[in-house]
Amino acid sequence: MNNRALRSLAMAGALTVGCGLVGSSVASAMIPPGPGGSSPLVRAYASTATKAPTVNGLRVRKGPGANRTILGLIYKGDRVKVTGSARDGKGQRWDHVKLTRRSAGGLPAGYVGWVTEMYLY
Repeated sequence: MNNRALRSLAMAGALTVGCGLVGSSVASAMIPPGPGGSSPLVRAYASTATKAPTVNGLRVRKGPGANRTILGLIYKGDRVKVTGSARDGKGQRWDHVKLTRRSAGGLPAGYVGWVTEMYLY
């Protein structure tokens, strides 16, 4: 069985177990490996927390990690919904976010990406 098939099987099992044991509040799944070959564990949340950046110019990235492509910036006062989280290779937690309205940096409402959780409250 190849790696892709194993990942799909693990994802299906995690979603089945997660939804069966906890209702539909939390499910875990693996995402495809990043450039370094590691696959961070992603926790997806059925209920989303709304947060805002504590700094101006917080980078929104394509994936969890400082080495991922920067998609845009968000600023204090911009609101985001946290829809999941992951840890990078250094153990830093990254939140998967969705913008609730157009950001001061020009990203449209509904835009999704990853930000380091240490600058969200």
